[in-house]
Amino acid sequence: MKRIDCLRALGPSVTDEDLVIISLGGTGLEWHATRPGDNNLFLVAMGCNTPVALGLALALKHRRIILLETDGSLLLNMGALATLGNLAPPNLRIFVFDNQGYERVRHDISATSGKTDLAAIARGCGIAGASTVRTDHEFAIAADATMRGDGLSFVVAKVEPGIAAVPGRPSDGLEEKYRFVRHVERLEGRTILAAYRAKLD
Repeated sequence: MKRIDCLRALGPSVTDEDLVIISLGGTGLEWHATRPGDNNLFLVAMGCNTPVALGLALALKHRRIILLETDGSLLLNMGALATLGNLAPPNLRIFVFDNQGYERVRHDISATSGKTDLAAIARGCGIAGASTVRTDHEFAIAADATMRGDGLSFVVAKVEPGIAAVPGRPSDGLEEKYRFVRHVERLEGRTILAAYRAKLD
């Protein structure tokens, strides 16, 4: 199963009203090519994706938050799963794309290439229903159920290594961050960057 095919299957279910947090590396490149938009926040620091998505879900309880996570990033901050399981925000949808390695460093293998099972760990942390899918068909069913359903969801998609041949993102992430914040401001009808704007006046 290829990650790009999973993202293409997921894309039509995501609306501009959703806020999408995307991990670094190939996941970010492929998602940008699949569904670009101001509602995307591309993060470039491993281990911070789940906490950021959790924080947004808790702060904006009325809005659906979608996290496109990776095995390498999640493994760097496993404690986030314990917090996630205890708080269990019902508006958070998590997809972990597990290629069992680290693409940005020549695909050195990750712990999930061995005995580590992220869905089992998530269930142990209290995330009921966490599951693993291994085929396009299984992913399509899980994604549809996740996006239509209510409650916290956690889907691990076992994908092949490699990045699809897609155009690169035309930004280093800084401009996209401000576009994301302005999008949230428009959606929520509130000012977030007041202090920054005051410095510009």
